[in-house]
Amino acid sequence: MKTSVPCPQCEVPITLDDFEAFSTPFTMKCPHCRVKLKETRVTPFLLLICALMIPLFIYLTELVQNFLSGFIPVVEKIPLIIIFFCVLYPVVALYERFNGLVMFNKGNLHLKHSYNEFWKWFIKHSDDYFHLNEENLDAVFPTIEKQLLKINPALTFEFSADLIDGKREFIISADGNLDAFPAVEKLVLAAPVMENFKVVAFRQREETSDIQIGDVHLKPENMFFTYTRLDGLLDLEIFLKDADPNDDDCLTAAFILLDSIVGEYDLAVKVGDIEFRPYEESIFLKPISELPGLIGQINEKSSPV
Repeated sequence: MKTSVPCPQCEVPITLDDFEAFSTPFTMKCPHCRVKLKETRVTPFLLLICALMIPLFIYLTELVQNFLSGFIPVVEKIPLIIIFFCVLYPVVALYERFNGLVMFNKGNLHLKHSYNEFWKWFIKHSDDYFHLNEENLDAVFPTIEKQLLKINPALTFEFSADLIDGKREFIISADGNLDAFPAVEKLVLAAPVMENFKVVAFRQREETSDIQIGDVHLKPENMFFTYTRLDGLLDLEIFLKDADPNDDDCLTAAFILLDSIVGEYDLAVKVGDIEFRPYEESIFLKPISELPGLIGQINEKSSPV
């Protein structure tokens, strides 16, 4: 008998303890990736049992109150809801566990909002996103944010400013959140072929230029690194020249540049700890432009022959 079931999106097991933590068996969210879930096979059966159990619990609560008031008269004045939680709540917990076992073993768990539903919506409104301009950004961006939120709260997006081979790139990102990576991959895999759009999973590597945030002006050529390799990941020390790594704007600028240089997927999956330090002369420092090549070399060495 199964006591857990994989989330249909992130594939991390949802346990009976997780199921009992749901406010109801019919408003479920994966505790790991936070996607909304629904069950399509045994829900009517569970709803029927729930409808039958509510009057039974009310009857049992009144029975307990009448029994206890024979020994402790003041119990008669205690609201039924308090008696229920004090005496019968363990019974409710067992009932919820029963629901979980039924759902895990006989049910059919799905995403509440499917990937195909998103793409049907997008195709219907695709002209708004192909003909983007400054005048319609405030109107159309919140709408697509709302649709992606239904798939996974961590998803975000970008559209290329210019057309590439007559198509606008539609980049779907998890903003570095590893728990949401499966949602990005599955949503992009479900994307239909579209004449005006190229759908891309994760922010890609790109040529970087200087970045200005507040009073901070950070240049890629002023970023250097050393690394150690641990458990297949690169732990990085990033040295910033002519910049203060203790300044919040500086750290934000450095992360944005690093994301552009390495790419969202590699930065999240292949890079471990990152520490930012003030620049200091050392023969061991490497320019940040060498980091993508280093990640590629390590991947090739670790790949099976």
